[in-house]
Amino acid sequence: MEETRNYMFTIFSVLLAAVTAYSVLRTGRNFAARSQKARALRTSLIILMLGCGLSGMHLFGLQAVSGFSPDTGSLLAPLALYSLTLAFLIWLFHRTGLIMAEREHLKELAYRDSLTGLFNKNGMDHFWDHCKPNEQLAVLYLDLNRFKSINDKLGHHVGDLLLQAVGGTLQQFSCKGKRHIFRIGGDEFVIIAKRCNYKEAEQLALKVLEKTTRTYQLEHHELFVSASVGITTSQGRVDPGRLLKEADSAMYNAKQLGRGRYAVHKQGNVIQPVSWLGSSKAN
Repeated sequence: MEETRNYMFTIFSVLLAAVTAYSVLRTGRNFAARSQKARALRTSLIILMLGCGLSGMHLFGLQAVSGFSPDTGSLLAPLALYSLTLAFLIWLFHRTGLIMAEREHLKELAYRDSLTGLFNKNGMDHFWDHCKPNEQLAVLYLDLNRFKSINDKLGHHVGDLLLQAVGGTLQQFSCKGKRHIFRIGGDEFVIIAKRCNYKEAEQLALKVLEKTTRTYQLEHHELFVSASVGITTSQGRVDPGRLLKEADSAMYNAKQLGRGRYAVHKQGNVIQPVSWLGSSKAN
């Protein structure tokens, strides 16, 4: 019984050391220290945490060693051990944090488009891999009109600036856990919305067209650029290839009737494309 009690106090001491080390690191990283007063406060908090941690570990250590009688000489060895334990745990948590941050950075590089900051094809594949088999999804396929002409006449630099501007506009429609925006190549973008029916998808398409079909100021060039959107929704089991093909087909159908329009693919047929309120400008 005594041995179990001592073992438990030792475990408590180690857990307290871990909590102290983690708290010190969190305070050091996240506590704003722009001014001298803030830095002094942060340092005081860290010293207080370390002091409390060492004191708590020492008290648990006293309880774990039966018949231990503390005196000035006997305090040095355990305090040195507690300090080394804290230092090791702080170093370990710090290294672990650096490794995790590096992994997240590499993941971002793999899943993000370097030009627009949106998810790329790898990000879309990752989305499909983690998508529920029967989840209700709406897929919006967006393509810019006259983009090739702009690229050919004004150069790839201006084309890249346009893609960055459009990507920044589309980013505002992103909603973590509900809407995901992808650039899958050239001037083609895909929006995937979860728990979204046809009506909601059409409302989203109207908002997207309203924001993206406009005049862009790109350095000394002033360009009016419109977009076309194709819409489809999942029917039962999610089939990524079918959804993208249907949305792409609907988008090309929208292009045939003019700029600044969207079309809906429904039950194997493409519905008559509908223009948004400002499409008269685009034509």
